[in-house]
Amino acid sequence: MTWIGYGDLKTGMLPHWEHTCVGRLDFELRDLAFFARDSLRIDEDRLKQGVLSIEFEWPLASGVCQLRAVFPDSYPFVRPQVALRGNPETFPHKHCSPTDGNLCLLGRDTGLWSIEWTLAKLLEKQLANALNGTGMEDPQGEPMEFWWNAFAPAFDGYVDGSYMLIDTAWNVGAETEGTLRSSYSVQKIDDKIRFQGVVEEIKAKDGSVLAARKFPLPPGLQLKKVTGIFPWRRVGRFAPPSPEGWRKAQGQLTFGGDVINSGSPAISMSVTVQSTELSHRVDGDTWLFPLRYGPAKSFRAVKQGQRGTSPSMIIVPTLRAGATDIGARVPSVGVLKDKVIAIFGMGAIGAPVAIELARNGCSHLTVIDHDIVEPGNSIRWPLGATAWGMRKTTAVKHHVESEYPSVEVEAIHHTVGIATAADGNGGDHSVLPPIFGKADVVIDATASSGISRLLADHCKSAGKPMISLFGTLSLKGGVVAAYQPKSGCPTCREFAYAKGLIEKAPGSGEISALNQPAGCAELTFTGASFDLHELSLEAVRLTVDILSQPAEFKESLVHTLTLHDGIKRVPPSWRVDGLPPMKECGCNP
Repeated sequence: MTWIGYGDLKTGMLPHWEHTCVGRLDFELRDLAFFARDSLRIDEDRLKQGVLSIEFEWPLASGVCQLRAVFPDSYPFVRPQVALRGNPETFPHKHCSPTDGNLCLLGRDTGLWSIEWTLAKLLEKQLANALNGTGMEDPQGEPMEFWWNAFAPAFDGYVDGSYMLIDTAWNVGAETEGTLRSSYSVQKIDDKIRFQGVVEEIKAKDGSVLAARKFPLPPGLQLKKVTGIFPWRRVGRFAPPSPEGWRKAQGQLTFGGDVINSGSPAISMSVTVQSTELSHRVDGDTWLFPLRYGPAKSFRAVKQGQRGTSPSMIIVPTLRAGATDIGARVPSVGVLKDKVIAIFGMGAIGAPVAIELARNGCSHLTVIDHDIVEPGNSIRWPLGATAWGMRKTTAVKHHVESEYPSVEVEAIHHTVGIATAADGNGGDHSVLPPIFGKADVVIDATASSGISRLLADHCKSAGKPMISLFGTLSLKGGVVAAYQPKSGCPTCREFAYAKGLIEKAPGSGEISALNQPAGCAELTFTGASFDLHELSLEAVRLTVDILSQPAEFKESLVHTLTLHDGIKRVPPSWRVDGLPPMKECGCNP
């Protein structure tokens, strides 16, 4: 590394961004030199590579601050990266990376940086505030696990996808040490390992249980898990060390515990817990999982005069998977928890509805369909080649329960409208009533008007709301209708159309876009998934609205989607019409 002064710059030594912002380099360095004076040094080797990296001293009221700055390739559209130099133990505990001193001078929003600013302007406005914890700042916490998790991939033996699951709701109180039981799987990949685990139970030193897992395991971990007991202890603030401080930190990471050598590789883990800021002005505990691994002999003491090997180490990232952790980002969908939603039709609009409801925390889904997934229909179906040849209901069940382990899916392979078989089973008479009995909301994604009327009649008898969605055959528009049991029904909607009370969706009645793919037994529409998703997502929104404010759902509603104005495609837009009972129908006299 060769350092040169501002006056030693040679012709042609330019950062990448100078070619699009001619003159900016000289302007930037002159502005900075006004404050940094002769302390400004430029990394000549990096500048030859097109990167401006500098070191300098910045004057503050409290003294001189040693800084390092790197200008990104896309400067000045994005801010420069500024870091403290010196002993990491002297770095401030907030607004600063404990490992490399990188400073948070602005909030995460890239719009907070002005393209008209220089580095000197940024430091003049924000450096003292960042170091002293003054001025305006984002209302967010700085949890220690963020730094450790970011540090984890730096270990040679780390494999992407490693984790240990915990629950924010756990509280070990004033206890300072004990043991924890973990279920885990270890996958050896050459000299590296992928470790996936979950803390099952935490005990104090006296053996009393302090916390236990209540959230479900990912299916992959459930199938492959083994169990181990590891020691834990509480420590003070323990941040990832700098490369120079790593040897000193080893003692805090390897303080005891038995070696588990029942598999290959052998492993050992010493767990620490420390208090940390979880969110703005909210403190809690975070856990650190340093894992040593290697051949069993690498853990044995080496006799004098003999050469031995030492186990390798990785940091297993800490991930939060408790019930409150999963729902914290979208509290508005908490209403879906403990609800049962039945969805008829697992086609191109119904399957995305099921997956979106599962993603947002619906506890139980019942999915009904009779079709299978083919290569041709997967172009607008949410799953691809891994589902070919599977029943749609089975494919959705496998996908949802694998990706969202807190969701239970009941898959019913059934053709609505068939008669009961000779053995007394299989017909609507036996299949449908239990579905309507359990469901809080029924969603009709069959896109079949006759079936819609049938399902609406069952919902009316059961006193359950129904949401029905379909696209017009040309997919120039579509409908998502919410039917209140004591208000208008699908037949009422047809009468409302006939009387001109509600305008039909664009493209209604058009059949010119239908075609019959090879091997398919019927004509099908030619719409794309990116248009159909508008309908699916609106159905999910309506479901959440109805469950959130059931007292407000007093009248059936028809949401009409427009994707085409008769001449060209247009951005999606919705119109909402009320649908009272029609006297011509007589469904609710």
